Amino acid sequence: MRLMKFDIRLDGVVFSSHGCKLLGVLYGAAGDSPRPTVVLLHGVPGFEKNLDLAYALRDAGWNTLCFHYRGCWGSEGSFSMDGLVEDVRAAAQWVRTQPYVDKECLVLIGMSGGGYAALAAGAADPGYKALVALSPVIDPGEAPLSMDGLNEMATFLQGVTGAQLKDQFDRLPSIIRMIAGLRDRKILLITGDLDGLLPPSHFQQFVKELPEVRWRRFAPGDHYLSACRKELVETVLGWLGEACA
Repeated sequence: MRLMKFDIRLDGVVFSSHGCKLLGVLYGAAGDSPRPTVVLLHGVPGFEKNLDLAYALRDAGWNTLCFHYRGCWGSEGSFSMDGLVEDVRAAAQWVRTQPYVDKECLVLIGMSGGGYAALAAGAADPGYKALVALSPVIDPGEAPLSMDGLNEMATFLQGVTGAQLKDQFDRLPSIIRMIAGLRDRKILLITGDLDGLLPPSHFQQFVKELPEVRWRRFAPGDHYLSACRKELVETVLGWLGEACA
């Protein structure tokens, strides 16, 4: 492989999904060759964007692309839960065309609804080296989403109401139905025991079906793992070092 010199950088990124312009930020790592790369997926609507992970990954030699789905945080189009995986696919296609990206070491990391998208996209595309799911939705039908909460989410999204969000959640297939595409994959699952939305019981069937999954539970962690961010970052970096060696 021809050596190329890349410097640390922070770049605005624009690419398209189904004709809509998606906005993102690329945290570029320094190196003398293409770097391993993470596509970092926030939840819905995405209050926690996990940018502490983005900076830590960059400092550890990983590129990280953070982007916003259609109809979310300034990206064009109408938001739809059905479109999450398609937007992840568009992001991965863009990343794979960049000269500073090691195409053989592409990882998805997602939180909550983004964790669902990471697992669903990973099940459909074996080209990802590893998958990291932070407080992921496994079975949308089991997520106790109130109409007040859905209406609040819709306030931050374009082209969708709380009632439409509920219909979209109800239509999403469970990750358990995608297990065949996740067998023998490198997967890290991180959850919080104090998660009021998705308690540990939400993940039991997933781990039973995929016993090779590494499951790290943080006792003081809420849905956003707010009280254990330092430990979260250390866990992800350490596991990626093993999984992508």
